[in-house]
Amino acid sequence: MTVDQSCIVLEGAKKHSGVAISKNAVKRFAKRTDDDDEMTRCNVQEISQFHFLEQVDCVLANFQACEPHKVPKPIPTLLVIRIIEFDDVDKHIPESDGEVKFLQCQDLCSDDECIPTSTSTMSSNYFAEAISAICENDVTAFEKLLKQHPQLTDSRSRGGRSLLTFAVLHDRLRVVQLLHKKGQQFSDGDDNGDTAIHWATVGDARKSVKYILSLPRATGEMQWILLKDRQGITPIHLAAMLGRTKILKMFTAAVTDYDNFYQCVDRIGQSPLHYAASCARAECCEILLDERLGLPIDQKDNNRHTPLMCAAASSYPGAEECVRLLGRRKSYSITARNNRGRTALHLAIMSCNSTVVDVLLNELACPPETFDNDARTPLHYAAQRGQLDIVEKLLAVNARNATRDCFGVSPAHYAAQGGHRRVVSRILASAGGMDQYDSDGRSCFMWAVIADQEDMVCHFLANFEPDRSYRDKYGYTVLHHAAQVGSLRLVKLLVKEGWNIHDVDHANATPLHLAAGKGCTDVVRLLIMVGANGEQGDSQGRTPIFYACLGGQAHTLKVMISELNCKASHTDKLGRTALHCAAFAGFTACIEVLLDESDCPIYKEDVDQLTALHIACERGKYDCVKHLLQCGAAVNALSKVEDATPLSCAQVNGHQQVFRIRTNHV
Repeated sequence: MTVDQSCIVLEGAKKHSGVAISKNAVKRFAKRTDDDDEMTRCNVQEISQFHFLEQVDCVLANFQACEPHKVPKPIPTLLVIRIIEFDDVDKHIPESDGEVKFLQCQDLCSDDECIPTSTSTMSSNYFAEAISAICENDVTAFEKLLKQHPQLTDSRSRGGRSLLTFAVLHDRLRVVQLLHKKGQQFSDGDDNGDTAIHWATVGDARKSVKYILSLPRATGEMQWILLKDRQGITPIHLAAMLGRTKILKMFTAAVTDYDNFYQCVDRIGQSPLHYAASCARAECCEILLDERLGLPIDQKDNNRHTPLMCAAASSYPGAEECVRLLGRRKSYSITARNNRGRTALHLAIMSCNSTVVDVLLNELACPPETFDNDARTPLHYAAQRGQLDIVEKLLAVNARNATRDCFGVSPAHYAAQGGHRRVVSRILASAGGMDQYDSDGRSCFMWAVIADQEDMVCHFLANFEPDRSYRDKYGYTVLHHAAQVGSLRLVKLLVKEGWNIHDVDHANATPLHLAAGKGCTDVVRLLIMVGANGEQGDSQGRTPIFYACLGGQAHTLKVMISELNCKASHTDKLGRTALHCAAFAGFTACIEVLLDESDCPIYKEDVDQLTALHIACERGKYDCVKHLLQCGAAVNALSKVEDATPLSCAQVNGHQQVFRIRTNHV
């Protein structure tokens, strides 16, 4: 049963990864996930998670699909708070209260719902008949059933709901009064802890609510309107969320402990005002802002979200009215930050709320350059998402592309990475039409190449005339980046546009070296076909074959040796062969290729008289040691320089497993 949806931005975002350009840059990256945007470097953290109050019975399948590691317990409940990913949400918003009530009746009156627990088939039929009488408002038939079968007052549906639940949901006051006289309590909860007054609020059952509130309570008994279900949700939360203004007024009028009303929060610390703001219930916000209630307008939940942030992130129509109301009541709350350092403006942009952005910037004078915990401004967020209209609004109030986040990246870089051509053009125009550079000296053009954004690359080539010889902080040209990410299309395009395939980085590595190390076989084949030198060494004398071995790219290595005629017998400045490199990195598959497909000598010693077997033993590469021994590597080869055998190398470095296999072999 879907009652309504409450869209409120919560925390929890994913870090995005990209191409590791250097060792120093590696720590800036985290693992990518399949549902991430195509971001290759330290992205603006993805859209926060949305907070929904929904019926598990109807949406369990959606939750399982969207959140495989947080599947809610499959029991019938009234309202359950769960966190699911923004991009995966099916945003069904009931068009009217009539639709809401239809869905409620459809769920509660279903065949499965009407079956009592632990009762006979005959009792099940009577229970279903009683519910039918309630739905049809046939009080006479209901009284007759109750008189003939008094045990019905103790019956519960599979969700733990009594006949009183169905009576208040349909606002059948006479039935409610009758059941109350029979001993049913309004404070009794179902399996989710939802009481009759929770259900009365959901069903907008004003007569039933008025009757319940008029009943005397025992001394010390908690007010019914403050009773919480298992998620800490009170009837006041529901009234605020669903826009039940008349019922909400009844509830607030019934509050007696004004001093402690601010403690009426759910399990994640959200007050009824958070709920009203999340669903853009401006009238409910007005009611809850009554000074008698003492609700702080900037009260923060467990993630430090204020009601203003909830309203800014809401996808409901009229969210701007709530933002306007809350922002004017307490102006300095506009710059409040949540746990991630995001303000209401950040959250509004993340939710694509252009009208809310207008209100924040133009009516509430929200600063356009507030920074989150990663030093990202709202312009970073809008640029990364390609929101041209919001970018225009931010630039109009003097937001600058000159701002850099904690990774030294400008908004234009994120726009280029996302392939948002119009956004890139607009931002660069505001910066004088010049390309921008991050802290590693990479231009927006380079970011487009790294992200494999072919259309964006063509846009730069047509409109900005990039320097063919430009290098970043590590000496990489654009062609180096294209080769490293394995973009065959871009490598072809860049070679055609005049980039030099022989350019080297600060380590004297060519694009071919990088492509081989990354296992980009098609790019390797193309570069060699257009004239790249497969025997060229870097500053250490290592050829592309070495890079393939260090990267564990056995297939690429095999193609280079058997198809492209690259030699595997080269030695670097330390006298080491590609076999030494494969043993060092621990890639048995590369060792197999080198020994099967080439004339790479297994006994070859480096300048320290260490063979590949020495290296594998020293590094504890068990599988490599085993394979080298099977292929006839010298068991007792002695390095006079190091005074070490393969066995002693393993023993000194504490590799007992390798030591044992060597001992057994001897």
